[in-house]
Amino acid sequence: MNIQQLKYYTALCREKNFTEAGFVCGLTQSALSKQIQKLEKELDVTLIRRNTRMFELTEEGKILEKYAESTLKAHEDMLKKLHSVKEIRIGSMPVLSPYHISSLFTEFRKLHPDIQLTIVEHPADQILADIRSYDFLILRSLLMTDTRKYCFQTLCDDRPCAILYDSHPLAQKDSIWLRELKNETFIFPEKGSGGYEAFYQSCLLAGFEPNIQYNFPQANTVFSFVREKAGVAVHFTKVYQEFACNGIKMLPLKDEFHYPISLIYLKNRRLPESHKLFLRFIKERAVKLQDTF
Repeated sequence: MNIQQLKYYTALCREKNFTEAGFVCGLTQSALSKQIQKLEKELDVTLIRRNTRMFELTEEGKILEKYAESTLKAHEDMLKKLHSVKEIRIGSMPVLSPYHISSLFTEFRKLHPDIQLTIVEHPADQILADIRSYDFLILRSLLMTDTRKYCFQTLCDDRPCAILYDSHPLAQKDSIWLRELKNETFIFPEKGSGGYEAFYQSCLLAGFEPNIQYNFPQANTVFSFVREKAGVAVHFTKVYQEFACNGIKMLPLKDEFHYPISLIYLKNRRLPESHKLFLRFIKERAVKLQDTF
């Protein structure tokens, strides 16, 4: 039994005529009759007395009519509440500042002050572990393993670069291939951060497994250890520009590695109006955001 069947049944109870009810429901008399018979078979009861010229419900039919009406009313109320939701919960890895994504949220709030944006910023693995708590995610796309279930709206793209101490033999070059660092000791972000996974994958694509000496959650800590010649790092160009310090050198990589940051949300989910507004806004602004890189 489903909502549509209950709608057919209540229409029939209201019209008290298969032909009239079929017209209201957009069905032929025969098709409506089959739907009612299917409902009777599923419930294992007779709903309508068919041995009379008058339309007449059985006692079971009257009980179903009462509950069908209340169920449809509850269903309608539920849809209204769902579509009046004024809170949007966003789970984001720590990329809001270096990529200027926070500016999108402040602009949206100015345009729609009645909609509450709840933004939770955690390492990527924590966001994924609590994925059902959020309406939208902001993550690097490579972290989503089941891509068939989700839609991806690219917010910005960034390429990895090499971070060397300024006296490193390769530091005077304009750019390098990542494989030129295969014999180096590396300083990486923490596992689950999103950066770790991107950089590790880049090294594998370049033909080697990185020798990782240290893992740190903060980019500025990674860069400070490079400055002290504890190793080299792979990081994102925009993040380097945000947290660069004296004593280190950034070299673009000749490799074509790309790890876009996306707004991610479930496919085939009926969105409340507030969520639709937010999504339209992001799609319009995403192009401008990408133009800044």
